[in-house]
Amino acid sequence: MTRIEQFGWRGPVEPGVGRVVSAHGDYYHLVCNERPSGEVLARKKKSAFTRMKTVAPDSMKGAKRSEAALAAPPTPITGDFVRFRYNAQGDSMILEVLPRLSHFERKDPTARRTSQTLAVNFDTLFLMMSLNENFSTARVERYLALAGDMGDAEAVVVVTKMDLREEGDGEYLDALAETVGGKARILHISARTGEGMDAVLEYARPGRTVAFIGSSGVGKSTLLNTLAGEEWAATQEIQEWSGKGRHTTTSRELVMLPSGAMVIDTPGIREIGIMGEADAVQAKGVSTHRWRK
Repeated sequence: MTRIEQFGWRGPVEPGVGRVVSAHGDYYHLVCNERPSGEVLARKKKSAFTRMKTVAPDSMKGAKRSEAALAAPPTPITGDFVRFRYNAQGDSMILEVLPRLSHFERKDPTARRTSQTLAVNFDTLFLMMSLNENFSTARVERYLALAGDMGDAEAVVVVTKMDLREEGDGEYLDALAETVGGKARILHISARTGEGMDAVLEYARPGRTVAFIGSSGVGKSTLLNTLAGEEWAATQEIQEWSGKGRHTTTSRELVMLPSGAMVIDTPGIREIGIMGEADAVQAKGVSTHRWRK
């Protein structure tokens, strides 16, 4: 099996196909078959990713974007398969993003764009929520609504930190089961005690990709460390001990696990983003009123 196939590529094995495992400013770290190490740094070919600028006709008063601009090629992100031109003597160049098999998007809270792509080319999407003040059936309902158009992948709701379960939490878990219905499987896990980890391992199979989506502090880094068998990502407790903040996942990264499966670890989501509505977000023991951005 070639390097690119180990990282989930299921198409014809051809020169110039790579997968983005991380982004560093203008550079993208790719895995590929071109070098003995199986890795290369590449830049985008700017002309291939430049949005076309057109003038909207008079009949489109107030239009801010042309159809040509909206149809511009997507910018590569972690998890993308790309076609690139290898250069052993200088910068390799990404020429295009290959069609995405799956994607998870939210409405962009900054209003600069219509949507923000959080994860691509995953086989399973872990929608994660912890059994503490972060618990919110409304948030999971939004996640599932956004996942309804994600493509060829399975959504799984993962309730973490089950070791923190208290008397009365059963009603919250029952409400979650009612909200999810038959839309997704629900896993109840604790990475610390091992509860439910056998079910998680069902998805950590060679060549398969799992994307972690959830708020900061829900246990994404702890779960990644458990699956990786090492301290791959700093956890919340480590950060509090060192005085460096709550969470260190600030960018997407694709991690190869010892099992041969891959994880796309994403930054914590503060706003889920379904445009223009307000609703009451029911958190465990708390009722707050938040706007959907």
